[in-house]
Amino acid sequence: MRKRKNLFKTITLIFVVSIYTLSCSDDYVEINPTGSLNPNVLNNLEGLDALLLAAYGGLDGLTGGVTGLGWQNDHTNWLYGEVASDNALKGSSIGDQPDMNLIEQGEMSPASPYMDALWGSIYEGVSRANTVLQVLANTEGLSDADKNRIEGEARFLRAHYFHYGRRYFDRIPFIDENVTDFRVPNDRDIFSDIEADYQMAITKLPLDPTQVGRAHISAAQASLAKLYLDEGNFAAAKPLLDAIINSGRYRLFDNYNDNFVTANEQAITNTEFIFQIQSLSRQELNGRLVNGIAQLHGCCGFLQPSQNLVNAHKTDANGLPLLDTFNDVDLANDQGIATSEPFTPAADNLDPRLDYTVARRGIPFLDFDINLLAGDANLFPGQDFVVDQVTYGPYRAKKFLPDKGEVDGGSFLGVSNVNYSIHRYADILLLRAEVAVEENDLTTALNLVNMVRNRAKDSEIIRFQDGTPAANYLIEPYANFPDQAFALKAVRFERRLELALEGHRWYDLVRWGIAEATMLEYFRTEGRPLLDAFGTFTSNYMPIPASQIDITRDDNGNPTLVQNPDY
Repeated sequence: MRKRKNLFKTITLIFVVSIYTLSCSDDYVEINPTGSLNPNVLNNLEGLDALLLAAYGGLDGLTGGVTGLGWQNDHTNWLYGEVASDNALKGSSIGDQPDMNLIEQGEMSPASPYMDALWGSIYEGVSRANTVLQVLANTEGLSDADKNRIEGEARFLRAHYFHYGRRYFDRIPFIDENVTDFRVPNDRDIFSDIEADYQMAITKLPLDPTQVGRAHISAAQASLAKLYLDEGNFAAAKPLLDAIINSGRYRLFDNYNDNFVTANEQAITNTEFIFQIQSLSRQELNGRLVNGIAQLHGCCGFLQPSQNLVNAHKTDANGLPLLDTFNDVDLANDQGIATSEPFTPAADNLDPRLDYTVARRGIPFLDFDINLLAGDANLFPGQDFVVDQVTYGPYRAKKFLPDKGEVDGGSFLGVSNVNYSIHRYADILLLRAEVAVEENDLTTALNLVNMVRNRAKDSEIIRFQDGTPAANYLIEPYANFPDQAFALKAVRFERRLELALEGHRWYDLVRWGIAEATMLEYFRTEGRPLLDAFGTFTSNYMPIPASQIDITRDDNGNPTLVQNPDY
């Protein structure tokens, strides 16, 4: 069972971030209004660190108010990075959160409250980071080390929020700590502003974070490298990725599933975790919302893996992916088969990462002892544990789900204290492999991809209670990359397998320039009724929220913000 952790938690604090106090003054008296917070209370190391905690709290997107519903703006990107892609369907029932159907189908509306919540979560995080910088500028007596660290953390966080916002919406307003009129147009690309903040953070941040969960040099290097790769700037990303790899501070865990075990999350070095969104255990307040099994957690059941993703885990007789033919024939599944009816799981060769990522009929499911099937009490029972199998398919997400002891049985949704990795080492290795392919350095690309594949090969596998393998797991490293085109396909495929359901897929498709072609083929072949009828491709980006366009009009009623094309 996963052990609970006792470490630095970056939670959303209920904090007053508008700290500039109004005052009444005359020749005789100056009185702070009742209920206001004097900024001098925060002009010290303790106050600044408290403000930083609030800024970190925005990382999960659950920042209160309109942005506090969880699934609308969760920055783990299960919705905007996975359901929007070919990796997952919305799940639950058609009528549950119908705006998610639009995201799944590529038809998001500017009027959707989801867009307003997502936008709000970005700018709430920006606001909290800006507040730190505002107070820091008026704080005296700090050591140079503390001043640099605080500025570095705040700059990193601000860059991170804007980076996410740019990925979601493309052109968005850049608002720094000196802006007073917040009607700022989105008439330019803010890439250079994000880049400058990340670069400054690299110069200011410490090598070792002062606590687990805080920003540090490698986190900023990873973020800046991803910013460059968003633009296809491989040359700029390369030294940043190399710096992380050559630091000797990170490694692949021995087992793939070690990435989703809380006991590993306290290490600063000799770890796969480079930067994570911290979660709380249920005993301390609340955990990160997860899209659990409705019958276990009491509600819902969002994020159902696609057949396309499951098919991608098939391997050939040599243990290699079926790069071009993986989706020609579906892996056998229990679609339309009642839990009370017999079902035999597929005997195909499979990548073992599949059954740590996806819950499927007849395969062991964590430690819940579901007891719906004869024999092994812990086998996933299929249809009875899927809300709407006809519409969203037979699979459930398994990665990040808590063990039985970590489920908050009295909550609205299941929660998990498993952290979410914004950057982990395997992710960095595969990005560096992309750079190598771009340079036609196929030997380096091969070695990096095989590092990831060999870890999957040598990992513990899912087993039945009698110790036998739960499926015919077969995975091997590549013998060679015969040419650049093959290498590119292999690297991209490996990212999908290694990082499935971790929020990266949509953004990978966009930066590779293949989002439209991939999604149209997915809609054509997935075989789900909503995708068949309504699946379309609108844009690489979400629409600017109509509400934000309305509330930021100038004094003459003219819009400050311009809607994205195609909306």
